[in-house]
Amino acid sequence: MNKFLPVAFLTPLLIGACRPADTTGADMMDVIDMAMPPQAMATTIRDLNSPQNTVKVGTRVKITGVVTSPMRWVTGDDAAGYCYYRVHIVQTDPAPATLGDGMILTLSLRTTMWTDGSTLTQCKDRAKSDTVAMAMDTLVAGQLVEVEGSYDTRANCGATTRQINMFGGKIVSQGMAATQPTPIDVDPTQYVTATGASKVLAKTFVDGHAALVRFTNVKSYGRSAMYQDFSVSPAGAAPGALIGTNYLRATPGMFTSMPDGTTYKSITGVVLADFCGGIWPRSMADIVP
Repeated sequence: MNKFLPVAFLTPLLIGACRPADTTGADMMDVIDMAMPPQAMATTIRDLNSPQNTVKVGTRVKITGVVTSPMRWVTGDDAAGYCYYRVHIVQTDPAPATLGDGMILTLSLRTTMWTDGSTLTQCKDRAKSDTVAMAMDTLVAGQLVEVEGSYDTRANCGATTRQINMFGGKIVSQGMAATQPTPIDVDPTQYVTATGASKVLAKTFVDGHAALVRFTNVKSYGRSAMYQDFSVSPAGAAPGALIGTNYLRATPGMFTSMPDGTTYKSITGVVLADFCGGIWPRSMADIVP
């Protein structure tokens, strides 16, 4: 069972603040021999997200993008013996923005010496011996980065999402990007979390995984008192999009969502397949009452 744990840049976080395990499947294990990696093929995020699937899984690629992650995100699976690390980026050029601009960067590191201590602490310690994991931890939202890794896919809530497997890869910062990400205005009723016995991730989450989107003039409903997540739609009732508050609760301080029926001028966030689909605001600036 995977335990989703946020890792902030400097401040240790309480495990109790995190949502329960996501059982949609593990990220790619570090089983690829990257000791002598092949030459990387220069491409773009939009090309990798093309419906034509012109790039084969396993192809070593080089892409550039702007960081949208407010922090490195960590999944610790002590049963499987792995720590998983993730950040997301988007392509910003050429304009305008598209729903195929996002990409998830994932790294899997084997950890065989689990103890009874904090999974968060052990995964942070494990990361100190890997250059890619440490590079992920130093990234700042808005940085332009050059990324080299293997194009990969992942079984995710009955569907398949795209990602870059960063084991043996590289992340090089180019400084703050001249062109910052622009959210795309979308309909929240098209981003419904999969539920039921046979959960299948909505196609909007597959096609727009890691894209930056925005909902305007929406009303909240279905607030979770435990996790502070809530859903929004134009009518303030289902169908609507789940607003995952994981990043908001992972930053220093306590986050409390507003009561059901609250109207928002806009809510911006990253399209993520975690927990079968949700939109994750990056900071409080993404929520405009």
